[in-house]
Amino acid sequence: MSIYLTQQQAEARHIRKTQYVSCDEAFLDCRLPGSMPKENYSIIGPGVTQSASQVVNLKEPHGFNIGAAAMPHGVTNNLHIHFTSEVFICTRGEWLLRWGPRGEEGEYVLKAGDIVCLPTWIFRGFTNVGPDDGWLFSCLGGDDTGGVIWSPDIMGQANETGLYLADDNQLIDRRAGQILPPGLKWMAPFPAEEVARLRKVSPQEMRGRVTTAEDRAFSSHALLDACLPGHASQLAPVIGYGITQDRNQRPRVQDPQGFSIEWMRLPPGQEVGPFQISQKMVVMCIHGSARVAFNEDGSSVVDLREQDTLSIPGEAWRRFANASGSDVELLLICAGDERKRPRFADTIKAAVGARGVALDASDYLCRTELMPSTSHWLK
Repeated sequence: MSIYLTQQQAEARHIRKTQYVSCDEAFLDCRLPGSMPKENYSIIGPGVTQSASQVVNLKEPHGFNIGAAAMPHGVTNNLHIHFTSEVFICTRGEWLLRWGPRGEEGEYVLKAGDIVCLPTWIFRGFTNVGPDDGWLFSCLGGDDTGGVIWSPDIMGQANETGLYLADDNQLIDRRAGQILPPGLKWMAPFPAEEVARLRKVSPQEMRGRVTTAEDRAFSSHALLDACLPGHASQLAPVIGYGITQDRNQRPRVQDPQGFSIEWMRLPPGQEVGPFQISQKMVVMCIHGSARVAFNEDGSSVVDLREQDTLSIPGEAWRRFANASGSDVELLLICAGDERKRPRFADTIKAAVGARGVALDASDYLCRTELMPSTSHWLK
């Protein structure tokens, strides 16, 4: 089964950086000194916004949410808990991440190119400590993230500014005359005895959940067509087993998050030939510009610029090409914890077969001469 995308449908799934819309009062702490101004973006799915005025670019469920945070130097996002996975992708600036009930358990400075996968059910917060306005993309697990739990101290301070939370995580501005909707209760502060029961995360454990530019382990034979002239792609898994077909690759974060994340690098003049996967995929263009062509004949095309986001439905044919004069770096985010298994076009399979390259029974790359005569590849 294949999903065909018209040009209009392909463009509707392309969210340009210029189309991102911020909400400046998305969270309970937005009026606290040192916590404003800050911008929250919901690019795919609502994320954990607590504001009814938040603009969501693409509401279609993907099994995960994509958003972003931006704020000037010195501004803080205060301590809170997530119920599902939270991943930060730093593309600009420097961010001081801290964690623990009072931020006392550890600190780490995220820099451009870093990705951190935070454990659930720990308090975390972050401050822009870079020289300019920073930018953090985020990926949150699940279609329904469940919202967030704020530190009791932050909740009390926020209440003094007139902001309260209903027990459905809805932000209520009592200063503006808003009232509690019927059938809801005010959210109670997180109990102190429950704070004491939260898991502790050491700085060493957190460092193991960070992938820096230096930590990326690229493979130049991660995809079936990488052996073909003009197809020199590279992949570096970060979280979970994505689309790599190199059996020796391992992601730094292997515990289930509900999605996988991996880096793709395309040198100038190179491409990845047409392939399908069953899962939904989101492509984020981090450096350079890329052309994505849909359908086996490449009849629908979108051009991604830096910081653009593209949603690709499962079973859609897609091909990626470098559209700039320097290396292109893309992030591929795919739904599900399972390993994804790319299915390349028959023309690609024939071309690599002529070079003695095959896929084994686990859909990992191998040499054709090593395959038994009963292999599905040889039939």
